[in-house]
Amino acid sequence: MRDYTIVFIEPVNLSFLVEAVSAAFSVPPEQIEIWNGRNFTAPVAEPVIAQVAVGSGPGAFAEFVGFDAFAEHTGEPEVLAVAVELATRLKRRVVFGPESAEEFRWTLVAADGSHGRVVVDSEQLDDGVLAVIGAVEPIAGAPDLPLIEPGAP
Repeated sequence: MRDYTIVFIEPVNLSFLVEAVSAAFSVPPEQIEIWNGRNFTAPVAEPVIAQVAVGSGPGAFAEFVGFDAFAEHTGEPEVLAVAVELATRLKRRVVFGPESAEEFRWTLVAADGSHGRVVVDSEQLDDGVLAVIGAVEPIAGAPDLPLIEPGAP
């Protein structure tokens, strides 16, 4: 099963996110579920191709989620390509997790599409808070992130 879970780390309106997903990936808006943390706010036609939702945990922002139906509909793009498309359309930073639990290094995509690996605070992540504490490599669109040596926690 493919998993496209992309987390915005800056506020984004869920309706704008639906518009961006629809425009970027030719997904009919009625086949994108919108979940605001309480009720599903859009009637969804079958099949559900993608979901946009408020994130879970304190301080969480919006998430985009796509699984097999999204992969099939879009021709199985790389997660990075999906993240770059959404970040640049909405001009917001996004992150997505590694394929394995490797040292909490995620990928951050800046609003300009530049990207690189970052370190997420593991203690805060255990509490449901996604906090980027630094970059493993320079990211042009995120010069405010301190560089962390590759062997550092």
